[in-house]
Amino acid sequence: MPSKCIIAAVALGFVLAVPAVNVEACSRVLWMTKGGEVFVGRSQDWTEKVNSSFRKFPRGLERVSPVDENPLRWTSKYGSLVVTGYDIGSHEGVNEKGLSAHLLFLAGDTDFGKRDPKRPGLNIVEWVQYFLDNYATVAEAVEAMRSSDLQVVPVVFPNGKASLLHISLEDKTGDSAVFEYTGGKIDIYHDRRYTVMTNEPTYDKQIENLKQYRSFGGDKALPGERTPSDRFVRAAYYVNALPEPANRDVGAAYILSVMRNVSVPFGAADPDKPNVANTIFRTVTDLTGERYFFESTFAPNVVWVDYGKLDYSAGAPEQVLPVESRIFSLNGNVTGLLEDAKPFVFGGGH
Repeated sequence: MPSKCIIAAVALGFVLAVPAVNVEACSRVLWMTKGGEVFVGRSQDWTEKVNSSFRKFPRGLERVSPVDENPLRWTSKYGSLVVTGYDIGSHEGVNEKGLSAHLLFLAGDTDFGKRDPKRPGLNIVEWVQYFLDNYATVAEAVEAMRSSDLQVVPVVFPNGKASLLHISLEDKTGDSAVFEYTGGKIDIYHDRRYTVMTNEPTYDKQIENLKQYRSFGGDKALPGERTPSDRFVRAAYYVNALPEPANRDVGAAYILSVMRNVSVPFGAADPDKPNVANTIFRTVTDLTGERYFFESTFAPNVVWVDYGKLDYSAGAPEQVLPVESRIFSLNGNVTGLLEDAKPFVFGGGH
């Protein structure tokens, strides 16, 4: 979850983007075909590898969030497959019910508020995991968050960057939501049209910005820069233009083509603009076919896990595959390569 490309969700009909500030950029795109198949694409733009690993969690795990006072506690209802980063937390993933979550940066206006020890604290490195452990649908998660008293507690990542993040949720019905914190309070954007995300500004401003472009009501031409705002607009445009796929594998390839379009090639990063970093990997989650694809930009390989075939039963072992460090020796279906592992420690050792 330390990925600095936190998702700034966008709408399939509203998609929009504005220049990110002081953060690396990432993009997330949700696509529901006319046949009802649902795919989620994500690109992660960052200054370095984060030791990304596949990690399978079974049901029934006791969680105590790594915060100093009044930590949030829960027992996982659902099993999940996630991607961990820096070995401290989950930055994206999907659970056995078809709910997926992605973290992206949202610098500038992000404000989780002063820590109030009277409220249960959820360390931000477990934000993705909290949703995947507890909820089956976007609507269920949104309803719970509207009345919840939990407080998300930010951290400083190993590279010294503050965790100014927002999060997107998607489910296999095509529903979508974006959660942002401004002024110490949560802002919830829940609508199936919110299918695209990048980074700054806040989501309400993104929606307004998108309306300036031709396919969305304005007169500006489709932009071609590598900035978060331009990538946002292109993602919104191209996802709406995708043809109906012949099958789910072709559908995954189609959404991956959009993520490649909004990626930042090596050598195109701007050292003077920390919001323009090279893409280090891309992912596609086939929520209908229960398959998770991973493509590192450091190798010409695409691998996938059939997450619907994993054993999530209570008492089953956690499993891991260090996909980023082993990518050159991997190709195709790696479901059977996940190995039993010691319990993951969120926060890196609390």
